[in-house]
Amino acid sequence: MIGKKCIIRCYASGVHYGTVTAQDGRQVTLIDSRRLWRWHTGGKEKGVSLSTVALTGIDAARSKVEPALPEIMLLDVLEIIPASNVASESIEGA
Repeated sequence: MIGKKCIIRCYASGVHYGTVTAQDGRQVTLIDSRRLWRWHTGGKEKGVSLSTVALTGIDAARSKVEPALPEIMLLDVLEIIPASNVASESIEGA
């Protein structure tokens, strides 16, 4: 996943989006990372899972996304989901 824009689900530190620059087991480093506090899916799909978010993006008006951090290291990663171009555009535009 190195170099890909991904949605990262963690055990205790929430959900993050960014470009993966390093991974070692459950430790992942992201650049241009944004924390997703609340999300509603975009497009025609009406799912609630992060898998749907990674495919269709978010409805920015109904979601809560924090400003980008230059870099973050996450120590408790459970899931790394590559984000589609549509999803990336919607999250970055939120």
